[in-house]
Amino acid sequence: MSQEPEPSEREHAVWDRVRRTATGMNHHRAKAALDEARKAAEESPSAGGTTPDTQTELEEWERITETLADHAGAYDPATDPFVQGQLAARSRRARASTRRG
Repeated sequence: MSQEPEPSEREHAVWDRVRRTATGMNHHRAKAALDEARKAAEESPSAGGTTPDTQTELEEWERITETLADHAGAYDPATDPFVQGQLAARSRRARASTRRG
């Protein structure tokens, strides 16, 4: 069983920024933010398509929008199962690393 590599600190920073922005948004507002992020990516002057940060941002907006699609409330990272799973995995890896080192 191969383990996925730990996401970079840069990816975590992009995710955190998107999640802070999304906190309190309902599905319609998150969808509008996703549409704006897509529009900004399309209008970006960077040659060769989207940057890794832009792609990470778009993917996170898509995930949050999908999460809210069947949820009547507002987005909250504290109740997002994906975010909580990420935090638990990072904590387990840190504890394992400490025991080995």
